[in-house]
Amino acid sequence: MRVTMAEIAQRANVSLVTVSRALNHRPDVSEETRSRIWALAEEMHYVPNVLARALVSGSSHTLGLIVADNTNPYYGRLIRAVEDTARGNGYGVILCNTDEDPEYEVSAHKMLREKRVDGILITSIQSGSPPLRSLAREGTPFVLLNRYVDDLEVDCVVNDNASGAYEATAHLCRLGHRRILHLTGPHTISSVRERLDGYRQALAEYGAPFDPSWVLRCNLRLEGGYEAALAALAAPTRPTAIFAYSDLLAVGVLKAARELGLQTPQDVALVGYDDIEFAPFVDPPLTTAAQQSYEIGRRGAEILLEKLRWPTGEPWKTQRVVYKPQLVIRASSGGPVA
Repeated sequence: MRVTMAEIAQRANVSLVTVSRALNHRPDVSEETRSRIWALAEEMHYVPNVLARALVSGSSHTLGLIVADNTNPYYGRLIRAVEDTARGNGYGVILCNTDEDPEYEVSAHKMLREKRVDGILITSIQSGSPPLRSLAREGTPFVLLNRYVDDLEVDCVVNDNASGAYEATAHLCRLGHRRILHLTGPHTISSVRERLDGYRQALAEYGAPFDPSWVLRCNLRLEGGYEAALAALAAPTRPTAIFAYSDLLAVGVLKAARELGLQTPQDVALVGYDDIEFAPFVDPPLTTAAQQSYEIGRRGAEILLEKLRWPTGEPWKTQRVVYKPQLVIRASSGGPVA
């Protein structure tokens, strides 16, 4: 059973107000009384009621972090960056995973508000702008990470998805490929739309045809890439190259190609996106557009903490930070096509 401040007050033979002041480091308590109360609190295994403290102080010193899929290694580095930055500033982090599900996303918003977090970092915005507008109306600061919404001006830290996709597709075009499949996700995701734009731009500039049937949508998990690639690579006219929305999808492509007796890159060249930790260690090592996921998480957390410290009544200038990805060429994309 949770120990209360009233029980500590009874053991210490002081008032409840005195215990509260001592545990909250108020100056109007003698050092001797403060030390005695803290020693009793430790002895009795007292755990502060963070929600009650937040109601009194107006701050829980906790941030919320909503991610689309915490099993994706890309998010691992981003989560680590947010936790490192928060911890360094005296904040904890509550993590929510949405699986890119709009209903889960709305539930995560609700739960974090009920926990009275001071602010929220958000990578999953499948539910669109209405939940974000609700946060703004309620005065809950938030920052979007690697996602944005078209109809709302908000703070965000993003990757230049169009640029990264352009470089990935242009690399395949320069190698002589013209039947380039783009394996991607739902159109409702802003980064999906941007990477499709970059893919189309590269095809146009290199004179390669754009065929909507060569844009194949799937769920953004590893098995999604595997199942979609099985179908695409078994078709009568198969692609000679695949640009995958993420490295996770690309790993699924490698498995599908191997099961169909195809070699990468001899039979199908492959480029991913993200440069997750094991991209250099798959067989063959994966060519990919490298995102700065740690920097995106770190900078997003810094902006959110800056907003929390911003003087009340002072106008806030919305921040949009863009990181440009770099193409990392490895064996999976191969050499010139004969």
